[in-house]
Amino acid sequence: MQRTRFFSFVVPATVAVLASALPAFAGDSVVKLAPTPMPAAGPTVKAAEAFCGDPSGKASELIQRYSTKPGLKQVYKSSQYVAYSDDDKNSSVMYTFTTKGNPAYPAAVCRKPVQTGNNIVITMSIVCDGDKDACANLKNDFNVMTAKMQADVDQKIEEQKK
Repeated sequence: MQRTRFFSFVVPATVAVLASALPAFAGDSVVKLAPTPMPAAGPTVKAAEAFCGDPSGKASELIQRYSTKPGLKQVYKSSQYVAYSDDDKNSSVMYTFTTKGNPAYPAAVCRKPVQTGNNIVITMSIVCDGDKDACANLKNDFNVMTAKMQADVDQKIEEQKK
């Protein structure tokens, strides 16, 4: 009985509050929002160099550019991926591309260690022009792999400090 009285009071009061607020949601602006200002400048150099310090582009262009770049060696190949590096033992950059057998194809991933202060941070750039869900999975998988690589690097640095 107590609960019924509570609802018989609360429900009408809630409906009254919502009904009085409805005109504000019906297109009659209570508060006018300021217009969004136009950007002050076009793309920055940093935005244009979004793929490991080099100009970015479509994934298929990146695959073509780096799979034929002098000084890079193929260090891994499967039905899903092919990877290139500047050195197979101590690389300063690693490019991984999806193959036509991968649902995220075409996609290009660049991982590069960068020294910041006393730390080495593994940076990653991904350009994926394949299926949206497949690209999301690819990004997740590479985030996990990069995190593991970062943990290994951090552990080696700590061991060297001892």
